[in-house]
Amino acid sequence: MQAKYFEEYQIGDRFVTSGRTITDWDVYSFAGLTADWNPLHVDEEWCKKHSQFKTRIAHGPLTTVLGLGLITRLGYFDGSVIAFLGIDKLRIPAPVMIGDTLRSELEVMETKLSSKGQGIVRFKIEVKNQRDQVVVHFEMANMMKKMAEA
Repeated sequence: MQAKYFEEYQIGDRFVTSGRTITDWDVYSFAGLTADWNPLHVDEEWCKKHSQFKTRIAHGPLTTVLGLGLITRLGYFDGSVIAFLGIDKLRIPAPVMIGDTLRSELEVMETKLSSKGQGIVRFKIEVKNQRDQVVVHFEMANMMKKMAEA
């Protein structure tokens, strides 16, 4: 895919990413990077005895950033994003188990010009597992280049 610029987004446009399977390596790497060694994520025997899930689950922030990473694989933002403006309304309604395969689905919610004339695109994001269950959802906004700036 190639970059998409501000003018190329229309409200209601939808995009779906490829999938990615969550592994032990993902969970342990994230635990090491963030120092979040909660047994809910790294101790299978503890989970069998104490967790309602009876197995380890991925960190919620890990599934969120993996959902964002999948979005970048579309290629639409390569060279066309000026700035990531943030995440709003983040919710994690379901756990992600090791072995689940996630994909991200985006929908354009809003396009507008900023007070300085920059393009702003707001997206609704749903990260879903292989059972089509939403495991993370949020809104994000990017400041995007216009075609004349490309």
